[in-house]
Amino acid sequence: MILLNEYISSLVPREGPILGNMYKEIEDFLKEEVKNPIPFFSTTVLLAPICEEVLFRGIILNGMLKNKIHPIKAILFSSFLFGLTHMNPWQFVGGFFIGSFIGFIYFVTSSIIDCILLHIFNNAFAVFNMFFFIKNEEISSQEIDLNFWLILTILFTIIITGSIFLLKRRRKI
Repeated sequence: MILLNEYISSLVPREGPILGNMYKEIEDFLKEEVKNPIPFFSTTVLLAPICEEVLFRGIILNGMLKNKIHPIKAILFSSFLFGLTHMNPWQFVGGFFIGSFIGFIYFVTSSIIDCILLHIFNNAFAVFNMFFFIKNEEISSQEIDLNFWLILTILFTIIITGSIFLLKRRRKI
């Protein structure tokens, strides 16, 4: 999901008079934030996922589900709000997508802890990915594409293997 999320977010244009300037400002901001990695990491990977999941899944989504709003509508609406709070088109798309997935997990498990852990993992992956690419900006786009497809292949292998394992385990129960 994380890699698919990253790919979908990458489809939003990063050039042009409005989006180009906005993207450049965000990129410059993140480069400054990376200079203080401990506060940046603790805020992005720990504090934000806890606060956001309590608000968007624990309060908004849970409240909508308890008020008998259709689960798909509730998940999509809470994900839309989650995406909006990130205040830029790239994180909106990614936030909506990953928020929908985490919302579905909440609907299935009713566990805010699972949602927080998924969100922490997502943000940690994004932060480590960002650190990697900021430190290695000289990597060619061809190498990035190769890495993307390699990681995507490994990810799908893990998902398929895990799904088969879970299906076999479920049938035994």
